[in-house]
Amino acid sequence: MLTDGHYGVITTIDGKTITDGNVYDNYRYHYDGDVTLSMPNKPDFEPPVNPPVMPGTGTVTPLPENPTNPSNTPENTTETTGHKTVWDGDRGGDRPEDKRVVTLPFFKVLEDKTTHRYGTYDVAKRTTEVKIEPSAQVLPEPNQPATQYRELTTELTTDKGTGEFTLKYNGSRFTILPDDDAAMKLIVVGDETKNRALFEKALHVTFTQMGLEVADLDGVYIHFGKD
Repeated sequence: MLTDGHYGVITTIDGKTITDGNVYDNYRYHYDGDVTLSMPNKPDFEPPVNPPVMPGTGTVTPLPENPTNPSNTPENTTETTGHKTVWDGDRGGDRPEDKRVVTLPFFKVLEDKTTHRYGTYDVAKRTTEVKIEPSAQVLPEPNQPATQYRELTTELTTDKGTGEFTLKYNGSRFTILPDDDAAMKLIVVGDETKNRALFEKALHVTFTQMGLEVADLDGVYIHFGKD
């Protein structure tokens, strides 16, 4: 308590005692007990002014699933195996992924002599079957030397019947030989359609049971006559 009945006022700001006339930040303290706020002429900072957010316009075009192949179509791949080319897929269309294709010449053998060329075909190996289609290529008869010997005796069935055949492979040529009269009949009847159905059945057996691949073959032969 001060003289003349006045009381002193003690004020603290942030733990600091303020006396008459003291200035603390933007505050000035007066002895008569009034605390006034003295604002500077200009604020210490200016709040940023954010522009109003306007709704956007336009469209979004999604990227293709495969940026290097925008149409997302299956791509064909090729590989060279020895002197021939094997490709996955069709040149100009889609093929199942489990198919390998090679182009081979097909021959008819009579009395152990190659007497007739059936033609050149694209041989397509699938999981459950083999399909051959005429090719625009013309390939010569293979002359690679024999490097191995594989043989399998089996029955082959087409829509013309069933017969017993021996399938042989010498490292280059794949040969089909009839073992009984029923097999011989199948070959004779199938000659009209160049024995394509019989070739497909025989090739499927060799790929699934003899451990061969389409790239292992250089030519396919069918014998008119039993050994």
